[in-house]
Amino acid sequence: MATGKRPKRVRLTCQCGMSYTLNTIYDLRSRCTNERCRATLNMTGDQLWEYQDSIMALMRALGLGRDYGKELGRARRMSKKLASPYTIAIIEVP
Repeated sequence: MATGKRPKRVRLTCQCGMSYTLNTIYDLRSRCTNERCRATLNMTGDQLWEYQDSIMALMRALGLGRDYGKELGRARRMSKKLASPYTIAIIEVP
């Protein structure tokens, strides 16, 4: 039986606990779908691009099978710097 690395994805978890799995950058939600929360990514165009760029770099690293520690750190710093309601984590896809 061959064992291989399981594919990984980026998971964003809103401050309310709602989580989203990103398969592509187009899965990034600017507003939480929890009707009681509805938190938004309130950022200028430049800030939103910086945030998306950091997540895209993380997703590229995962897709290429590279060490994603540096990109994950950068994405988390961006999330805090730009006051995103989302926390960023890496999950394995079954």
